[in-house]
Amino acid sequence: MATKMMFIPVPAGNLDAVKAAFAEMEGSREGQCVANRSVMGVTREFVGLHSTPNGDMLVAFLEGDDPDQAVDRMRASDSEYARWIASTVMPLLGSPELRDTAQVLADWRA
Repeated sequence: MATKMMFIPVPAGNLDAVKAAFAEMEGSREGQCVANRSVMGVTREFVGLHSTPNGDMLVAFLEGDDPDQAVDRMRASDSEYARWIASTVMPLLGSPELRDTAQVLADWRA
């Protein structure tokens, strides 16, 4: 499986809203979230929060057939969940051009 890692800055003042959105993804929107991963072609997703002196960042790891196309597949979807992500979650995450800047230096597996 192919993988992709992203580091997504959380602008100051948005952390509580981002945490609330992720709680909603695991709560009332869990079924939609799981269905969306299928649309994206994602078989594994890991998102963590990393706090630094320069601000908070989400660390996102995707695994699937073509994780480079996963976000584009979601954006192309007209599902209620994709619309919610676009209108509610994405505006909380700052500049889109900063989302895909991770460079993989090592990828070891047993």
